[in-house]
Amino acid sequence: MTFSARDPAPIFADVVDAAWGDPATWTAEGQHWTHLAQVQQTINRRVTGDANLPALTWFFQRVARDRPLPLGRVLIVGCGSAGIENSIVQSGWAAEAVGLDLSPRALALAAEQAAAAGLRGVKHQVADMNALPVGSADLQPGSFDAVFGIAGVHHCANLEGLYSAVSHLLKPGGWFYLDEFIGPSRFQWPDVQTGLISGFLSALPDDLVRTGAGHLRRGYIRPTVQQVIAVDPSEAVRSAEIVPLLPTWFTVEGLFGYGGNLLHLALAQIAQHFHTDAGGHLARLIALEDWCLSEGLLTDDFAVILARKPA
Repeated sequence: MTFSARDPAPIFADVVDAAWGDPATWTAEGQHWTHLAQVQQTINRRVTGDANLPALTWFFQRVARDRPLPLGRVLIVGCGSAGIENSIVQSGWAAEAVGLDLSPRALALAAEQAAAAGLRGVKHQVADMNALPVGSADLQPGSFDAVFGIAGVHHCANLEGLYSAVSHLLKPGGWFYLDEFIGPSRFQWPDVQTGLISGFLSALPDDLVRTGAGHLRRGYIRPTVQQVIAVDPSEAVRSAEIVPLLPTWFTVEGLFGYGGNLLHLALAQIAQHFHTDAGGHLARLIALEDWCLSEGLLTDDFAVILARKPA
Protein backbone atom coordinates (compact mmCIF):
# COMPACT_ATOMS: atom_id res chain seq x y z
CA MET A 1 0.00 0.00 0.00
CA THR A 2 1.36 3.42 -0.94
CA PHE A 3 0.13 6.97 -0.53
CA SER A 4 1.54 9.92 -2.47
CA ALA A 5 0.57 13.57 -2.74
CA ARG A 6 0.64 16.00 -5.63
CA ASP A 7 -0.15 19.71 -5.84
CA PRO A 8 -3.72 19.80 -7.23
CA ALA A 9 -4.60 22.65 -9.55
CA PRO A 10 -8.03 23.93 -8.45
CA ILE A 11 -7.98 26.91 -6.12
CA PHE A 12 -10.91 25.39 -4.22
CA ALA A 13 -8.93 22.28 -3.25
CA ASP A 14 -8.73 23.42 0.37
CA VAL A 15 -12.49 23.98 0.47
CA VAL A 16 -13.14 20.49 -0.89
CA ASP A 17 -10.71 19.00 1.61
CA ALA A 18 -12.50 20.81 4.43
CA ALA A 19 -15.91 19.60 3.20
CA TRP A 20 -15.00 15.95 2.62
CA GLY A 21 -11.70 15.34 4.40
CA ASP A 22 -13.42 14.27 7.59
CA PRO A 23 -16.27 11.78 6.99
CA ALA A 24 -17.67 12.64 10.43
CA THR A 25 -18.82 16.02 9.09
CA TRP A 26 -21.40 14.22 6.93
CA THR A 27 -23.12 12.73 9.99
CA ALA A 28 -22.45 15.53 12.44
CA GLU A 29 -26.16 16.45 12.56
CA GLY A 30 -27.62 13.00 11.87
CA GLN A 31 -27.61 10.03 9.53
CA HIS A 32 -28.67 9.91 5.87
CA TRP A 33 -30.69 7.67 3.58
CA THR A 34 -27.91 5.20 2.71
CA HIS A 35 -27.37 4.42 6.40
CA LEU A 36 -30.67 2.51 6.41
CA ALA A 37 -30.75 -1.21 5.57
CA GLN A 38 -34.25 -0.87 4.09
CA VAL A 39 -33.01 1.86 1.75
CA GLN A 40 -29.97 -0.20 0.72
CA GLN A 41 -32.29 -3.08 -0.11
CA THR A 42 -34.45 -0.74 -2.17
CA ILE A 43 -31.40 0.47 -4.10
CA ASN A 44 -30.31 -3.12 -4.69
CA ARG A 45 -33.79 -4.06 -5.91
CA ARG A 46 -33.95 -1.18 -8.34
CA VAL A 47 -30.46 -1.80 -9.76
CA THR A 48 -29.89 -5.56 -9.63
CA GLY A 49 -33.41 -6.91 -9.21
CA ASP A 50 -32.42 -8.59 -5.94
CA ALA A 51 -32.78 -6.75 -2.63
CA ASN A 52 -29.86 -8.71 -1.19
CA LEU A 53 -27.44 -8.27 -4.12
CA PRO A 54 -25.39 -5.05 -3.96
CA ALA A 55 -24.62 -3.30 -7.24
CA LEU A 56 -20.84 -3.71 -7.06
CA THR A 57 -21.10 -7.46 -6.42
CA TRP A 58 -23.60 -7.74 -9.27
CA PHE A 59 -21.22 -5.85 -11.58
CA PHE A 60 -18.29 -8.15 -10.90
CA GLN A 61 -20.55 -11.16 -11.44
CA ARG A 62 -21.31 -9.64 -14.85
CA VAL A 63 -17.59 -9.14 -15.57
CA ALA A 64 -16.82 -12.73 -14.53
CA ARG A 65 -19.07 -13.97 -17.35
CA ASP A 66 -16.61 -12.41 -19.82
CA ARG A 67 -13.29 -13.21 -18.17
CA PRO A 68 -11.84 -14.77 -15.00
CA LEU A 69 -11.43 -12.67 -11.89
CA PRO A 70 -9.47 -11.00 -10.46
CA LEU A 71 -8.99 -8.17 -12.92
CA GLY A 72 -5.44 -6.91 -13.18
CA ARG A 73 -5.71 -3.21 -12.34
CA VAL A 74 -8.63 -0.93 -11.57
CA LEU A 75 -8.87 2.80 -10.89
CA ILE A 76 -11.29 4.68 -8.63
CA VAL A 77 -11.65 8.42 -9.32
CA GLY A 78 -12.95 10.62 -6.55
CA CYS A 79 -12.61 7.71 -4.14
CA GLY A 80 -12.79 9.77 -0.92
CA SER A 81 -12.41 7.90 2.34
CA ALA A 82 -15.02 5.22 1.57
CA GLY A 83 -12.38 2.59 0.82
CA ILE A 84 -14.03 1.17 -2.32
CA GLU A 85 -10.59 0.41 -3.71
CA ASN A 86 -9.77 -1.51 -0.53
CA SER A 87 -12.99 -3.54 -0.77
CA ILE A 88 -12.36 -4.42 -4.42
CA VAL A 89 -8.92 -5.85 -3.67
CA GLN A 90 -10.01 -7.50 -0.42
CA SER A 91 -12.92 -9.19 -2.22
CA GLY A 92 -10.56 -10.67 -4.78
CA TRP A 93 -12.15 -8.76 -7.66
CA ALA A 94 -8.90 -7.05 -8.70
CA ALA A 95 -5.23 -7.64 -8.00
CA GLU A 96 -4.40 -3.93 -7.82
CA ALA A 97 -6.49 -0.81 -7.23
CA VAL A 98 -5.51 2.85 -7.40
CA GLY A 99 -7.65 5.41 -5.58
CA LEU A 100 -7.51 9.08 -6.61
CA ASP A 101 -9.06 12.03 -4.83
CA LEU A 102 -8.56 15.76 -4.34
CA SER A 103 -8.77 15.53 -0.54
CA PRO A 104 -5.49 14.50 1.14
CA ARG A 105 -7.26 13.92 4.44
CA ALA A 106 -9.80 11.57 2.89
CA LEU A 107 -7.05 9.61 1.14
CA ALA A 108 -5.04 9.35 4.34
CA LEU A 109 -8.02 7.71 6.05
CA ALA A 110 -8.49 5.27 3.15
CA ALA A 111 -4.77 4.46 3.20
CA GLU A 112 -4.92 3.77 6.94
CA GLN A 113 -7.76 1.31 6.35
CA ALA A 114 -5.76 -0.46 3.63
CA ALA A 115 -2.72 -0.71 5.90
CA ALA A 116 -4.79 -2.04 8.79
CA ALA A 117 -6.20 -4.74 6.50
CA GLY A 118 -2.72 -5.62 5.23
CA LEU A 119 -3.64 -4.93 1.61
CA ARG A 120 -0.60 -4.84 -0.66
CA GLY A 121 -2.34 -4.11 -3.93
CA VAL A 122 -3.82 -0.70 -3.04
CA LYS A 123 -2.37 2.71 -3.87
CA HIS A 124 -3.70 6.19 -3.11
CA GLN A 125 -2.77 9.43 -4.82
CA VAL A 126 -3.95 13.02 -4.58
CA ALA A 127 -5.12 14.03 -8.05
CA ASP A 128 -7.72 16.27 -9.64
CA MET A 129 -10.22 14.39 -11.79
CA ASN A 130 -10.59 17.54 -13.86
CA ALA A 131 -7.02 17.02 -15.09
CA LEU A 132 -5.90 13.44 -14.48
CA PRO A 133 -2.13 13.05 -14.91
CA VAL A 134 -2.36 10.44 -17.68
CA GLY A 135 1.12 9.14 -18.43
CA SER A 136 2.41 9.39 -14.86
CA ALA A 137 3.88 6.32 -13.19
CA ASP A 138 0.60 4.82 -11.95
CA LEU A 139 -1.61 6.16 -14.75
CA GLN A 140 -0.21 4.74 -17.94
CA PRO A 141 -2.51 4.66 -21.00
CA GLY A 142 -4.23 1.33 -21.54
CA SER A 143 -3.21 -0.02 -18.13
CA PHE A 144 -6.61 -0.46 -16.45
CA ASP A 145 -9.25 -3.14 -16.88
CA ALA A 146 -11.92 -0.99 -15.21
CA VAL A 147 -12.39 2.55 -13.92
CA PHE A 148 -14.93 3.39 -11.21
CA GLY A 149 -16.66 6.65 -10.39
CA ILE A 150 -18.70 6.15 -7.22
CA ALA A 151 -20.30 9.28 -5.75
CA GLY A 152 -17.39 11.36 -7.04
CA VAL A 153 -17.89 12.18 -10.72
CA HIS A 154 -20.77 14.58 -10.01
CA HIS A 155 -18.04 16.81 -8.51
CA CYS A 156 -16.23 17.03 -11.86
CA ALA A 157 -16.47 20.29 -13.83
CA ASN A 158 -14.42 19.05 -16.78
CA LEU A 159 -16.44 15.97 -17.71
CA GLU A 160 -15.08 15.98 -21.26
CA GLY A 161 -11.52 15.93 -19.94
CA LEU A 162 -12.31 13.19 -17.42
CA TYR A 163 -14.06 10.97 -19.97
CA SER A 164 -11.23 11.42 -22.47
CA ALA A 165 -8.65 10.54 -19.79
CA VAL A 166 -10.61 7.47 -18.66
CA SER A 167 -10.86 6.33 -22.28
CA HIS A 168 -7.08 6.62 -22.63
CA LEU A 169 -6.43 4.79 -19.35
CA LEU A 170 -8.72 1.85 -20.14
CA LYS A 171 -7.73 -1.18 -22.14
CA PRO A 172 -9.89 -1.83 -25.22
CA GLY A 173 -13.16 -3.28 -23.96
CA GLY A 174 -12.44 -2.01 -20.44
CA TRP A 175 -15.32 -1.08 -18.15
CA PHE A 176 -16.32 2.37 -16.92
CA TYR A 177 -18.61 1.86 -13.91
CA LEU A 178 -20.50 4.82 -12.53
CA ASP A 179 -22.68 4.95 -9.42
CA GLU A 180 -23.58 8.61 -9.35
CA PHE A 181 -25.91 11.46 -8.63
CA ILE A 182 -27.25 12.37 -12.08
CA GLY A 183 -29.98 14.75 -10.97
CA PRO A 184 -30.25 18.50 -11.59
CA SER A 185 -26.95 20.39 -11.58
CA ARG A 186 -26.33 22.40 -8.41
CA PHE A 187 -29.30 20.62 -6.79
CA GLN A 188 -31.95 22.72 -8.55
CA TRP A 189 -34.75 20.22 -7.99
CA PRO A 190 -38.21 20.81 -9.50
CA ASP A 191 -41.06 22.20 -7.40
CA VAL A 192 -43.03 18.93 -7.50
CA GLN A 193 -40.12 17.15 -5.83
CA THR A 194 -39.58 19.71 -3.09
CA GLY A 195 -43.34 19.84 -2.51
CA LEU A 196 -43.59 16.09 -1.98
CA ILE A 197 -40.68 16.17 0.47
CA SER A 198 -42.23 19.03 2.42
CA GLY A 199 -45.52 17.14 2.60
CA PHE A 200 -43.84 14.01 3.93
CA LEU A 201 -41.92 15.92 6.61
CA SER A 202 -44.98 17.90 7.69
CA ALA A 203 -46.92 14.67 8.37
CA LEU A 204 -44.32 13.24 10.77
CA PRO A 205 -44.27 13.72 14.56
CA ASP A 206 -41.57 15.93 16.05
CA ASP A 207 -39.47 13.04 17.33
CA LEU A 208 -38.98 11.73 13.77
CA VAL A 209 -37.89 15.04 12.22
CA ARG A 210 -35.46 16.11 14.93
CA THR A 211 -31.87 16.23 13.69
CA GLY A 212 -28.88 15.17 15.72
CA ALA A 213 -28.32 18.83 16.54
CA GLY A 214 -31.87 19.17 17.87
CA HIS A 215 -33.40 21.10 14.97
CA LEU A 216 -36.85 20.21 13.60
CA ARG A 217 -36.94 19.62 9.86
CA ARG A 218 -40.26 21.07 8.77
CA GLY A 219 -40.65 21.63 5.06
CA TYR A 220 -37.94 21.58 2.43
CA ILE A 221 -36.54 24.63 0.65
CA ARG A 222 -34.45 24.16 -2.47
CA PRO A 223 -30.97 25.69 -1.95
CA THR A 224 -29.86 28.47 -4.26
CA VAL A 225 -26.94 27.87 -6.59
CA GLN A 226 -24.89 30.28 -4.49
CA GLN A 227 -25.66 28.34 -1.30
CA VAL A 228 -24.55 25.07 -2.89
CA ILE A 229 -21.31 26.62 -4.11
CA ALA A 230 -20.61 28.14 -0.68
CA VAL A 231 -20.59 24.66 0.91
CA ASP A 232 -18.66 22.93 -1.88
CA PRO A 233 -17.83 24.65 -5.20
CA SER A 234 -17.64 21.26 -6.90
CA GLU A 235 -21.02 19.97 -5.69
CA ALA A 236 -23.20 18.64 -8.54
CA VAL A 237 -21.43 21.09 -10.81
CA ARG A 238 -22.53 19.34 -14.04
CA SER A 239 -24.41 16.33 -12.71
CA ALA A 240 -27.19 16.59 -15.30
CA GLU A 241 -24.60 16.13 -18.08
CA ILE A 242 -22.94 12.97 -16.75
CA VAL A 243 -25.12 10.61 -18.80
CA PRO A 244 -25.61 12.61 -22.04
CA LEU A 245 -21.85 13.05 -22.56
CA LEU A 246 -20.88 9.38 -22.11
CA PRO A 247 -21.62 8.07 -25.65
CA THR A 248 -18.95 10.30 -27.19
CA TRP A 249 -16.25 8.11 -25.61
CA PHE A 250 -17.98 4.92 -24.48
CA THR A 251 -20.60 2.36 -25.37
CA VAL A 252 -23.28 2.57 -22.69
CA GLU A 253 -24.45 -0.98 -21.98
CA GLY A 254 -26.99 -0.15 -19.31
CA LEU A 255 -28.36 2.58 -17.07
CA PHE A 256 -30.04 1.39 -13.87
CA GLY A 257 -31.72 4.24 -12.05
CA TYR A 258 -32.49 3.96 -8.36
CA GLY A 259 -34.45 7.07 -7.57
CA GLY A 260 -33.31 8.91 -4.47
CA ASN A 261 -35.56 11.84 -5.38
CA LEU A 262 -37.49 11.70 -2.10
CA LEU A 263 -35.41 9.35 0.05
CA HIS A 264 -32.16 11.28 -0.36
CA LEU A 265 -33.60 14.64 0.70
CA ALA A 266 -36.40 13.73 3.09
CA LEU A 267 -34.16 11.53 5.27
CA ALA A 268 -31.16 13.87 5.45
CA GLN A 269 -29.99 14.23 9.08
CA ILE A 270 -32.98 12.29 10.44
CA ALA A 271 -32.43 8.78 9.04
CA GLN A 272 -31.35 7.58 12.51
CA HIS A 273 -35.03 7.55 13.52
CA PHE A 274 -36.06 5.07 10.80
CA HIS A 275 -33.90 1.98 11.40
CA THR A 276 -36.89 0.05 12.74
CA ASP A 277 -39.62 2.01 10.87
CA ALA A 278 -42.15 1.04 13.51
CA GLY A 279 -44.76 3.39 12.09
CA GLY A 280 -44.22 2.30 8.49
CA HIS A 281 -43.30 5.85 7.45
CA LEU A 282 -40.17 4.78 5.58
CA ALA A 283 -42.02 2.02 3.74
CA ARG A 284 -44.64 4.56 2.63
CA LEU A 285 -41.95 6.96 1.43
CA ILE A 286 -40.28 4.18 -0.58
CA ALA A 287 -43.66 3.25 -2.08
CA LEU A 288 -44.36 6.89 -2.96
CA GLU A 289 -41.00 7.22 -4.68
CA ASP A 290 -41.60 3.96 -6.58
CA TRP A 291 -44.94 5.33 -7.77
CA CYS A 292 -43.50 8.72 -8.80
CA LEU A 293 -40.81 6.99 -10.85
CA SER A 294 -43.18 4.50 -12.47
CA GLU A 295 -45.64 7.28 -13.42
CA GLY A 296 -42.93 9.58 -14.77
CA LEU A 297 -43.69 12.27 -12.20
CA LEU A 298 -40.00 12.19 -11.23
CA THR A 299 -36.89 10.88 -12.98
CA ASP A 300 -33.99 9.13 -11.23
CA ASP A 301 -31.59 11.36 -9.32
CA PHE A 302 -29.17 8.44 -8.89
CA ALA A 303 -28.10 5.63 -11.22
CA VAL A 304 -25.60 2.86 -11.79
CA ILE A 305 -24.25 3.08 -15.34
CA LEU A 306 -22.26 0.39 -17.13
CA ALA A 307 -20.16 1.68 -20.04
CA ARG A 308 -17.24 0.24 -21.99
CA LYS A 309 -14.42 1.50 -24.10
CA PRO A 310 -14.99 0.17 -27.64
CA ALA A 311 -12.83 -2.86 -28.31
